[in-house]
Amino acid sequence: MIEVARKLSIATRIGQVRYAARNLAQAVSESRTNYWASYVTDFTCPFLFAYFGMRHEWSWLSTIRSCMSGVAVFSLIEYSTHRWLLHDQKSVLFQLHEAHHNNPEKHSAFFFPTSIVVLTLVWLLLAKALHIQSASFFICGIATGYCYFGALHHLEHTTRINQIPFRWLQKRWAAHSVHHHLDRSNFGVISSFWDDCFWTQQNKKKRMRFGMQLRNK
Repeated sequence: MIEVARKLSIATRIGQVRYAARNLAQAVSESRTNYWASYVTDFTCPFLFAYFGMRHEWSWLSTIRSCMSGVAVFSLIEYSTHRWLLHDQKSVLFQLHEAHHNNPEKHSAFFFPTSIVVLTLVWLLLAKALHIQSASFFICGIATGYCYFGALHHLEHTTRINQIPFRWLQKRWAAHSVHHHLDRSNFGVISSFWDDCFWTQQNKKKRMRFGMQLRNK
């Protein structure tokens, strides 16, 4: 009986630690300071990796090719992360993303050093496998895609559609609005390309609660 009680006590403590960590992560995620610091970090990354690439011999053709490849790869990363990680109830990030769906206007962002830490680690790995110039501009393209994602996502939650001047931006705004009402669709924020490829594109809005809709296809 004593051994069982000890095991229950340990399990309870572990549960309390997880609960506290989850609350701390959510508090940091919803902090205005973290929100704007993440933008500063994210917008610094493309220039940082472009600088690394330009320190070595480079050409316009290879630079454009590497950057565009990075942007294309990011569009798939964005779709995959959004659909299979943020919308997976077993994921550690699920509750943070659910909080965003429940209160879309509230500031929310990953811990601000996340982008530069992750991109630097990937850059170090690619620099060993590829030429450092190609690796740098490829990561620059990924970072540029992430910046565009951040700016567009901010615009979609702070601006009305009739205040947006460009039709293509209005289409992105509308597609993301549908996602917040029918959240098994329109996972791509910067593009609908992968939604079209995986048959998750939805143009009609259907008002439903986040938790009821969250089931992976």
